[in-house]
Amino acid sequence: MADQIPGIPEGWELVHAFRRAVKGEWYIDNDGTPYLQPLSKSVYPHPIIRKIEKPAKYRPFANAEEYAPHFDRAIKPKAVSTMAMRVIKYSDIQVFFVSGLSLNSSSYEDAFYGVEFTDGTPFGVRIDE
Repeated sequence: MADQIPGIPEGWELVHAFRRAVKGEWYIDNDGTPYLQPLSKSVYPHPIIRKIEKPAKYRPFANAEEYAPHFDRAIKPKAVSTMAMRVIKYSDIQVFFVSGLSLNSSSYEDAFYGVEFTDGTPFGVRIDE
């Protein structure tokens, strides 16, 4: 859709072709520059745009020090949405968690691909680019 309206800057996408912007929306003015609407509603209609967000990238925890701040967070298998588990101990090479009545262990890399935190974030460290 962005190619139908000239002037959509790189890294932006078209939300609406032609309407009045409301407060907090980005729009393209006649000069082709993106502007953030500061008032309740713009006077004139413009193309409404938004920044294209890149999905966050993650990598497995490298050691116990990286995992330590997340120790209190519950985890769950990626394939199951309701089964919460708890990590009960961890070392520089693996985590131990309780699943039902059984104790399981996993390397940080295997856990990265097999489990996630219950809020849906990956079991790893966010990589900021």
